[in-house]
Amino acid sequence: MAAYTLDQFQVFLAVVDCGGFAAAARKLGRAQSAITYAIRALEEQTGLLLFDRAHYRPQLTDAGRALLPRARLLVEDLEDFQLHAEGFAHGVEAGLSLVVNEFSDMAPVIQALDSLHQAYPSVRVRVSIKPFADDLEMVRSGQALIGVVAAIAQIGNEFEARLLSEHSLVAVAAPGHPLAALNGPIALAQLRGQMQIVWTRASATADSSDFGVHALDAWHVTDLGLKRQLLCAGIGWGSMPRHLVQAEIEAGRLKVLQMESWEGRDQMPQFPSFVIRLKKVALGPAARHLIDALLSA
Repeated sequence: MAAYTLDQFQVFLAVVDCGGFAAAARKLGRAQSAITYAIRALEEQTGLLLFDRAHYRPQLTDAGRALLPRARLLVEDLEDFQLHAEGFAHGVEAGLSLVVNEFSDMAPVIQALDSLHQAYPSVRVRVSIKPFADDLEMVRSGQALIGVVAAIAQIGNEFEARLLSEHSLVAVAAPGHPLAALNGPIALAQLRGQMQIVWTRASATADSSDFGVHALDAWHVTDLGLKRQLLCAGIGWGSMPRHLVQAEIEAGRLKVLQMESWEGRDQMPQFPSFVIRLKKVALGPAARHLIDALLSA
């Protein structure tokens, strides 16, 4: 069996991603001759021509295209192995930072944090609660090592993302609200004359366009806890993640409104939560324990 090296596959991927030998050399900080030598050595070991050099820019052959995804997977696995080893080599972390999206269910987060405290009582933890986009940015910038994010947009390839749970939205109003007295599915036209309580980002303005706004009049709030209190007070109706109002629904302080449709759907939408981390950052044993505890909670 040929003795392949990680460097050969990294060079192979660099040439593909950069579009040529010279560009790959600049990215890797090497001489172009070293890049050419590494590719030739890989081709000799495989017995395959990986690049067609008859063009201005080298192009993958059929064999090269077929082997490309396997090369990517191999490099990612080896890099993850190295990061994993580095994390354990550095020992148990002194502290961990976690960011949680404010729409996420806190029950599994608290359960996982309790598991972490039992396993690593000396590890200090900093938890931040952030809205959409800000949660991702905290992990991307290194302000948080781990994120529990509620995804309404695509998560970038720089993250390792693992599905935590699916959340459903429900439209609710206080039992004394006019909408709560309606029988059968409620048409969107029936919502227009009723005050809607809308969650919005702190940086947004009250007259900005908001997803899920169906009323002519709306109050905009930046805190989900305040929105829940306003809904319970009967000031307006609105949509909320079910887990954030389940206690109020069971206690009779809020009533679920049956919607005829919502944003073109025949039911209220769902959104997923993910546990994310940057692929390039090494994790120690406590961080890996917290991720495993989140996923098992």
